[in-house]
Amino acid sequence: MGATNRELKQSKELVQTLLTIQDLSYNDWLHDKHQEYIQENQQVVMKSLIHYKKLND
Repeated sequence: MGATNRELKQSKELVQTLLTIQDLSYNDWLHDKHQEYIQENQQVVMKSLIHYKKLND
């Protein structure tokens, strides 16, 4: 079972507060997290692209 909207909101607010205290931007932090996830899963993307190319050859 996934997190509820309330739980998500509470987590986001806490992270935003912690980042503000550290003079960090929430949007910059979130963008960095997205980039990290993409990098960590780059193999999945590459395999999918190779598979897609093979289907269209």
